[in-house]
Amino acid sequence: MNQEPKIPNPEKIAQTIKKARRACREMELAGLELDEAIALLEQENRNQRKQYLNKFLN
Repeated sequence: MNQEPKIPNPEKIAQTIKKARRACREMELAGLELDEAIALLEQENRNQRKQYLNKFLN
């Protein structure tokens, strides 16, 4: 009644690894794009604050 472990198909393993690596690269790219969007928003926020303070002080 002792079942031997099933040996995974090497081709299936290779496909799964390839898909996982692609998913990781896609997530990394999305993270970089999000970082860029955040940086642009932060820069815009600084510019608006600077304009407000210059207007207030002049």
